[in-house]
Amino acid sequence: MSVAAPVFVRRSLLRLTWPLLVVTLFALLGALGNQVLLMMQSDGLNAAVSIANRVFGVANDIAVLFGFGALVVVAQSLGAGRMAAAQRASIVALRASTILGLALALIAAIGAPLFLQWLRADPVVRDDALAYIWIAAAGVAFYAYQMAAYSVLRAFGRTVSLLLPAIVINVVDVLLLAAFLIVLDLGPVGAALPTLLVRGIVVVLLAWLVRRAAGVGLFTPLPPKETGERTWTMARLSIPSVLENSIFNLAVLVGASAVNALGKDATNAQGFALTLTALVTGVVLALAQGNETIVGWDVGERNAAHARRQTRRTLVGTVIAAAALSALLWVAGPFVLPLVGLSDAAVDMASAGLLVSIVLLPLSAVTAIVYGALRSAGDVTVPMIYSIATSVVVLAPASYLFVELWGMGVAGAFWALVAAEAVKAVLLLARWERGAWERRERVVDDSDSDADSVVSDPVS
Repeated sequence: MSVAAPVFVRRSLLRLTWPLLVVTLFALLGALGNQVLLMMQSDGLNAAVSIANRVFGVANDIAVLFGFGALVVVAQSLGAGRMAAAQRASIVALRASTILGLALALIAAIGAPLFLQWLRADPVVRDDALAYIWIAAAGVAFYAYQMAAYSVLRAFGRTVSLLLPAIVINVVDVLLLAAFLIVLDLGPVGAALPTLLVRGIVVVLLAWLVRRAAGVGLFTPLPPKETGERTWTMARLSIPSVLENSIFNLAVLVGASAVNALGKDATNAQGFALTLTALVTGVVLALAQGNETIVGWDVGERNAAHARRQTRRTLVGTVIAAAALSALLWVAGPFVLPLVGLSDAAVDMASAGLLVSIVLLPLSAVTAIVYGALRSAGDVTVPMIYSIATSVVVLAPASYLFVELWGMGVAGAFWALVAAEAVKAVLLLARWERGAWERRERVVDDSDSDADSVVSDPVS
């Protein structure tokens, strides 16, 4: 039996973000569970996976290429009352992301030895890191589809639907990891297989959720001309964000490489510090993503005044929350970190990083919310230039200076991030307040009407 045609209903920031906050909690617990299990196997294996995930971090940044654009196009289409346009954009995003993910998976697998050399991976852990990358690389393709599907569901306001994939990703992953590492003792192979298997399951689950929400799927028929036009629109909106994220992470790798050179204790300390701060980052991103979706709807409706008020309120609340949560993490760090098997030296290094995060994370909140709001309004090029410039001119040199030359270790890598985020926050906030984004054309204009047929795949 077929389901009813998709219906779009606007939701409040709270309705949009509370599921994302729960997803963040699952993600944190899953990441901590992974690291604890890896440490139980050996601190060397944990360091190897941490370094390998640096490689996947860059690949995953590129894999979201069409996801960013999909959110903007689908949200503005829905805000303008163009359901058919939103559906067509959803199909294009899913297809383009899947193809891109397959290409990135191949590049990650082939280039793995060179990437590990650039990262100055400790020779003791390099073979394990290489094995992990070769097995888990195919998961990049699944991740690319996952991010496009997430964007479609977010644009339709269906953030509650993201809870089920989050449970599968994090709970099932930890259970499989325990079985493969502790019971079967498969080493790096056992560390990589759960990621691959779980992402495959999530792709199937998301395909079902997207079809229920949007009425379309990966193989829904679409005219070739429509595909080309939509792909370019999403790429045009996404490329600046992808370039910004990629160059930012490459700049971060300057500091990570210097930290890795200090040995596996430093690598593990940085990894656990980043895992803990991911709790705060997740809260920030949940609020930023909710605000971004609402701004997209507002721009589609040509209601810039509401977009301004919404973004300002979100910004103030998120900065306060980020400061409070990061301070709490710093206080709890010395008690929590020894429980996961870190040495005393590693605990001290991680705690130093958590202290710096009290300054870093509120600044990150400003950049995440304002950057997302500008992107959803279609203002992407200048914010990209600001962000890339701070990564190249501030972050990379500061990382080298603080970690490599001044010997500040893990804390130095965090201070370099503070310097970059402070400059970026000032630039982005000034651009938002100047209001150039209000004068931009919508990505869905009045000629893109719903006179076109609504595409749909019936759900049985």
